[in-house]
Amino acid sequence: MANLTESYNESFLPLIQKYYSLEAIAREPWDQNAILFIPTNQQILMENGGAETFATVIYLSFLNLNFEIKRVKNVNEMSPSGRGPLLKCGKYSIGEYESIVNFSNLKVFFLISSQCQQKFFKGNRLLGNFLESSKKNEIKTYLLLIQKSYSDTFNYFLWKSDFAQNAIKKSFDCDYPWPLNVILYWNEYLFERKYLQLNNLWDLKRDRIISRFREVNECLNKKLSGNSCLMGKNLTEVDILLYSFMKVLAITPLFAELKASLEDLTNLNRYFNEMDQRMANILQNKLDLN
Repeated sequence: MANLTESYNESFLPLIQKYYSLEAIAREPWDQNAILFIPTNQQILMENGGAETFATVIYLSFLNLNFEIKRVKNVNEMSPSGRGPLLKCGKYSIGEYESIVNFSNLKVFFLISSQCQQKFFKGNRLLGNFLESSKKNEIKTYLLLIQKSYSDTFNYFLWKSDFAQNAIKKSFDCDYPWPLNVILYWNEYLFERKYLQLNNLWDLKRDRIISRFREVNECLNKKLSGNSCLMGKNLTEVDILLYSFMKVLAITPLFAELKASLEDLTNLNRYFNEMDQRMANILQNKLDLN
């Protein structure tokens, strides 16, 4: 990319590169009227408990980018990827945490690489794009690992729990009239069940799901030994995602058994407590989340 003084991490390029020149995207100023569309309070439970919403809000806030939050009942239908949250920034619409990170990184990277604009950039410089190539690839690997493990486990607990099903049904009842509420609920239920079946999770015993979940977190616990962040001392997007999933564990009664299974992982719990001190205020201020 022309005029960028440092090598850009191509593994983080957004999906919209298919349609727009990367330099054109980067050069356009951040839209000060950017809007982040997130699920309603009633629907957020079935969206990984809101983990990707939390992560996106924190990430954009850390970069000191202006955005307005709007809760909508159809964020997944609005998103080009079929999943929220959805960022509307100028003429671009970007869905899901990782793609929003890609887009934001590209904007910020151009800002801090341009000497004439660097003095005007007041956000926190997250270092994911400035690490060596092996570390960049490692970030990508851990993003996929955390997303897959936590999302699959949360979905299993959500869609195989009578308590959760009642809450999900009520969310559709609140947002949609009959019979649309019933149709949309069953459409979502059958979709999630098919996904869990295809991934050989639906028929597993609850204890086995918890065991698989713990195995991944044991790896994360080992990775955090002697480190304040997953990439050492550098806070990156993967830390924000992991913290957000762990925050959902901490505040959602449905996942109490999962949370209890990690209580003896000292590095992971120390990490969460330290991250919570840094990030809880953002969630409180932006989402009124305690």
